[in-house]
Amino acid sequence: MQLLIRFGLLFLLGIGAAGHTMANQMWLLLNNHSDSRDGRGDVDIQILSLLQQVAAPELQIEPIRLGDARSWLLLRQHPNYCAMSKIWTPERAEFLHFSASPTSVYPPLLLISDRHFGGEVIDFQRLLHQQPKLKIGLVQGRSYGENLDALLKQFPNNFYQRGGEFAAETLLQMLSKQRLDAIIEFAATVRSHETQVPQSRQFIRHRLQDQPVIKGFLVCHKSPTGQLLIDLINQKMQLPQYRNTVFKLHQDYFDAEDFALISNDLQQIFSPQLTGLYPKSLKIRVGGN
Repeated sequence: MQLLIRFGLLFLLGIGAAGHTMANQMWLLLNNHSDSRDGRGDVDIQILSLLQQVAAPELQIEPIRLGDARSWLLLRQHPNYCAMSKIWTPERAEFLHFSASPTSVYPPLLLISDRHFGGEVIDFQRLLHQQPKLKIGLVQGRSYGENLDALLKQFPNNFYQRGGEFAAETLLQMLSKQRLDAIIEFAATVRSHETQVPQSRQFIRHRLQDQPVIKGFLVCHKSPTGQLLIDLINQKMQLPQYRNTVFKLHQDYFDAEDFALISNDLQQIFSPQLTGLYPKSLKIRVGGN
């Protein structure tokens, strides 16, 4: 109850901010529940804690957990509302400011199934043409990147979208019960959930042809206040302590195989000078925000 009251007060403050903005206050919208069940939380939650530390005292970042529909509505309406780990699309750029660099980088999305669809690398468009009755699960409200989003529009009848709490795990359960032929998901997300899902057969991971790494950006409402917030975040993300630590957080979160797929991109984005240790002034708090 106290948590609901707190969110209600923050919401009222946000409405007030539409008329009288505070450039040193950011309400950062998060999904209702992390997709990760392990104790570390997903890498975005760890990076949020890091951002809160490097941004203070110039900027106070207050996380709020809301559903996707409500979050997107607030991002369109209120200047002090922002969100993490959003993929850039032309449609989103019309009403959002994007950070100069991504906050997180994920390996390319995979096609997860309980049977083989051919070779190790799949031409997804050809597969959909060859097997028009395939039913493939997606998490509702996500962007899957330019290439996959175009295929979702081209083949809408082949996709089933699931929202709500632990949507990725629910899709895996549907796959294990053969109610779906496959799902599109990150390998790390599948690993964090598959122990919760009874399997008659082992899940098979297929790489998708021409699928890039996934870069998630911090976004804010497209307004002068939103631009000020993004400008300040861009400055803080250039700090050596931030760049080194965010690289290490990715390295710790992903297994060796996944990390190898994103390490070159991480080097180009963050150019870390790693010492193998977190900066002494930073103690990363995971979850519980």
